[in-house]
Amino acid sequence: MPPEGGGESNQEAIKKGVAADYSKCDSKLNLKWGKAEQKAIDKGTACIDSVSDTAIQSFVTAHTDAVAAALDGGTLAGGFPATGQTTAYGTGSDGDVQAGAALSYTDNGDGTITDNNTGLMWEKKDDSGGIHDKGNTYTWCGASCFGTNEMDGTITSTFLDTLNDVGGGGASCFAGYCDWRVPNYKELTSILDLEVFFPSVDPAFHQSGTCTGCLDVTLASCTCTDSSNYWSSTSTASNSVNAWGVSFNEGRVVVGVKAGTLRVRAVRGGL
Repeated sequence: MPPEGGGESNQEAIKKGVAADYSKCDSKLNLKWGKAEQKAIDKGTACIDSVSDTAIQSFVTAHTDAVAAALDGGTLAGGFPATGQTTAYGTGSDGDVQAGAALSYTDNGDGTITDNNTGLMWEKKDDSGGIHDKGNTYTWCGASCFGTNEMDGTITSTFLDTLNDVGGGGASCFAGYCDWRVPNYKELTSILDLEVFFPSVDPAFHQSGTCTGCLDVTLASCTCTDSSNYWSSTSTASNSVNAWGVSFNEGRVVVGVKAGTLRVRAVRGGL
């Protein structure tokens, strides 16, 4: 149970003996992880992963206290993100309640952005004219258009194939990851910031002062979002010739004809 009063910190509660000190678990978890990994290596069955042992152990350590707080009656950070709207239009309005986790992003310095709430990793966009250019458009369906309406257009044959280096042995996969995909409807709407518009995204995804002409997405200052419509991977149930999209103009959900062209931002991972 959480300490009564609600005003004292978890550490103060620990000192009074009314909360468990889970921080002592850090070294134990790290030790067991290391032993398990070494045992697997010795057997030749080590897990093949793009994340290093050190990174995983650091993640466990950093989140032990958050888990402890949740076990003691609190809540875990992250989860379903808020809309970003902070202007209140009366009691009970979105900007007044601000339900959900505050928008939080980390620029990884490799051309990707991690959403600290959902765990999704997003491709950054630039103004280079290359594969990451914010203005590139792609078709959702190709040969299957008006037939099976499958996702076989340039969104996969050009965009995703380039990011995932299909046929190239994985040597050039973007940022070292070969599992980039098109976000689904809910994933795409999760990065909207509805406190702003043109485009409706956090500065992590667009910096108007430095976007124009920026060529290197590994730079924090080079991040762009076009105020236009972006594809999701989700088809409309009413008619499979259409797919859902999001207008980052002002945060509207839209429907696009799969044979047409829209912009796209790649994503990977997640909860």
